[in-house]
Amino acid sequence: MNPVILNSLIENLIPIAIVVVLPIVIVWLTYRNKQHETDKRSEIVMAVIEKNPEVDVQEFLNKLNPPKKSYKEQLMTKMHQELLWGTICLIGGIVTISVIITLSILQVYVEKFFPIVSIFGVVPLAVGCGLLAAYNSAKKTLENLKDND
Repeated sequence: MNPVILNSLIENLIPIAIVVVLPIVIVWLTYRNKQHETDKRSEIVMAVIEKNPEVDVQEFLNKLNPPKKSYKEQLMTKMHQELLWGTICLIGGIVTISVIITLSILQVYVEKFFPIVSIFGVVPLAVGCGLLAAYNSAKKTLENLKDND
């Protein structure tokens, strides 16, 4: 086979494989894993029922699958993470932009790298602001949730 054709074929197939095939394989593996877990749980429950028919199945299932956190607890956990990471990103972005501004005032930087380096300050700053905005929104939701309870 012609090496030029082979190289162009490889260059075209790799992006297709990454964009199309990889997500399909990931979804298939996830589904297969969930199905395997369900089959194993049903086998465990059937074995327990066969060995001891007097066992309360609902109580056993509650022990096997502990109850999930309430909506309020999940919201509090997310709020805590948003506040933590939002603050970290905001401070990191502000520090990075401050360093860039200081270097530009002192004229120590190389001008062609300035836009690239400024991304390292703008992106964390934007992410931090977004997370803190999400925290404020969740805080309002939590206050409304308390009023309704």
